[in-house]
Amino acid sequence: MLAAVCDTLLPAIHRDDDPHGVFACGAEVAGTALRAEELITSLSDPFDRERLTLLLSTLGSPAANLLLMGRLLRFDAMTYDQREAVLRGWAHSSIPLKRMGFQALKRLVHVAYCCWPVAEGGHPLWQAAGYPGPLPQPDQVVDPVPAVTIDADTIIECDVVVVGSGAGGGVVAGTLAKAGRSVVVLEKGPNPGSGDMTQCEGDMLQALYLDGGTIMTQSGSLPILAGSCVGGGTVVNYTASFPLPERTRAEWDNRSGLSLFQSARFAQSLATVSERVNVTTRWSTPSARDAILERGCNALGWHVGEMPRNVTDCRGEIECGYCAYGCRHGAKNSTARTYLTDAVRDGARIIAHCDVERVLIEGGRAAGVVGTVLAADGRRHLVTVRSRVVVAAAGAIYTPVVLRRSGLHNPNIGRGLRLHPASGVVGTFDERVEPWSGVMQARYSDQFVDLDGEGYGVKFETAPVHFALAASAFGWDGARRFREDAAQLGNLSVAGLLVRDRDPGRVDVSRSGHPRVHYELSRRDVAHVREGVQHGAELLAAAGAREIRSLHTPTVRAEPAGAGWLERFTAGIDALGFTHCRMSYITFHQMASAAMGSDPSSSVASETGETHEVQGLYVADASAFPTSSGVNPMITIMAIADHVARAIDEAW
Repeated sequence: MLAAVCDTLLPAIHRDDDPHGVFACGAEVAGTALRAEELITSLSDPFDRERLTLLLSTLGSPAANLLLMGRLLRFDAMTYDQREAVLRGWAHSSIPLKRMGFQALKRLVHVAYCCWPVAEGGHPLWQAAGYPGPLPQPDQVVDPVPAVTIDADTIIECDVVVVGSGAGGGVVAGTLAKAGRSVVVLEKGPNPGSGDMTQCEGDMLQALYLDGGTIMTQSGSLPILAGSCVGGGTVVNYTASFPLPERTRAEWDNRSGLSLFQSARFAQSLATVSERVNVTTRWSTPSARDAILERGCNALGWHVGEMPRNVTDCRGEIECGYCAYGCRHGAKNSTARTYLTDAVRDGARIIAHCDVERVLIEGGRAAGVVGTVLAADGRRHLVTVRSRVVVAAAGAIYTPVVLRRSGLHNPNIGRGLRLHPASGVVGTFDERVEPWSGVMQARYSDQFVDLDGEGYGVKFETAPVHFALAASAFGWDGARRFREDAAQLGNLSVAGLLVRDRDPGRVDVSRSGHPRVHYELSRRDVAHVREGVQHGAELLAAAGAREIRSLHTPTVRAEPAGAGWLERFTAGIDALGFTHCRMSYITFHQMASAAMGSDPSSSVASETGETHEVQGLYVADASAFPTSSGVNPMITIMAIADHVARAIDEAW
């Protein structure tokens, strides 16, 4: 059934006007079914594997197809036209479950097809778009952070064990090691150096992202991307380094009952971390994508700003657009390059490939953690770390999971989750854009960040566009049209929408101990998305786009010429809607699932980051946010971690 789906979405088609063999290279030639099978097998949560297996089994049942599609045939026994009609019916269905099933298969198959080379390091679709694929390794090598090798069951003793090494855990480790504490850092992902950063999208998604980049909300409407390697999200993020806005700081204090976020202490933490990771606009040279955003904003009289970034000597070359798969030049000041390097120098020990099962709790106090380490030979070894303090910094998806698996009962754990749902509008230009190249992000617009008078709205940013984004997010209007659209990637730019979500979802824990992320946009947040898509179309048109298209399925397209084009575009997106797999979203920022607050009945951790329920157990990552930040959260996470680390040291 999987092979039949692949051949339906990506058939081999003979066309005379196919110089690069884009259409001739179907799924069978590319080995897509085998790659997709490997992706299914790699899913960490057995429930996700079971759901996909059930979906494929349904397609293989003549009775189910009769009920769902009116054809008493197995899917693989149908003609090509019948199979494409079936998938189109699912994609465009009024039933959310059918749309969810289609989107799951579409993302799986298109990523398997687009994100690995077909032969000799290339791909016909890449060649048609002018996409160079993985670039040669630079001459200068950037080594991984020195780490401890575990090759047997091990017991370790220390003062502080930190679960996670990203913006939160890395800062805690560096700060407390400098203060003279014995620190152990446990990281779920690998410990990459520049030689491990191959820039092959499929490999890097699996190696550097949480659960191989495959985790998504339970409805299937929102894929979740989060870093999972030594340095966490700071290794793969886009370097945007905004401080927490003053208005949000006041809102957080008011909402949480704390006096932290408007305090001089928090301002000092913001300044400290910004200095250590070198936040600057010095190397914010606009890429072609940024120039388009700036040109459109200036033409409309909208706000446009220069992006602050945590980089040093970032030259803005073509390779900078690959930085979501790691910076091979060492110009990105991730925690791997800064705080964790500092921590190791001051005696900290880092263990990679360590999956923490639970926190040890004795007499109401944290006493360490238990986990397993994946050794180089493929075997797993039990690791017990005994400590006086445990810091949970595993990210807003896994920190609540670790707390729940450790026996904590606070009902607020996992509640309040915000995801900064991101989407965009695509513009096709006559000029070459090569959206995979240049500085990650150099310009932004806050023109619509306050759409409700309370600080909630949409931020416009650019983002590098490689084939993984096209495979996952582009709307689907049939097999031929998908490859026609993807082949134009070199002339595309995306006006990215970052939505400050007002209303929350939640993270639950399955029986197998894996996260279950429940989240759908609320009516209020959808209203902001709608306005963002409409204004994004205006922006791209003002910048000179010859075609505008949405990320809906089916795609809403418009040529921005003549009276009424924007009204017709808006009517098209309104007719489809913005939820339940109608439009493509993604989340790069997960927050607020174990919030700080003064009241244990409405929060998980106190002002110092210590949990209300267990002494000596602290939260120091984006989980601690009271609500969504509205800006890229890295600097805020780091500031909270700096504050928590100082509080731990002061109370020692």
